Amino acid sequence: MSEFKCIFLDYDVDENPKLQFYADFFLNYQPSMWQKGGGDGVFSFVSDKGDKSELTVLENKELGISVRYNFRAAGERRGAEYFSVCDQQKMNHVEDFGDDQFVPAGSFIQPKKAWLAVEDFFKNPLVKSSRIAWLSSDDISWPNI
Repeated sequence: MSEFKCIFLDYDVDENPKLQFYADFFLNYQPSMWQKGGGDGVFSFVSDKGDKSELTVLENKELGISVRYNFRAAGERRGAEYFSVCDQQKMNHVEDFGDDQFVPAGSFIQPKKAWLAVEDFFKNPLVKSSRIAWLSSDDISWPNI
């Protein structure tokens, strides 16, 4: 049986997430709404076959929301990871944007744009959204930490 859940801000784990609950955080964006908890959320899905995907959102009140999509097919050791792209020139500028959350500075997009990826994840979590630009993490110059 497939499993879809969400860990969002300081809310309890949502084991039956409803898309509309999360809409206000993106469509009526206010940084103060994101200050509860760590300013982030993870939507995760596991298919009946064991395929796994995650959509992670990280808020920064000056920059917007960074979106990361991960997918790993059942039985595979390594999956694929992608980051949203707003500013291609800053995709190799990786910083800690809170609590050891290292992401490319160029991955922060407008909340309404990030919402498109969330919507699409709810519709088909095993396919990354085609409505925003992505860059594979393999194509990012990660710092030696």
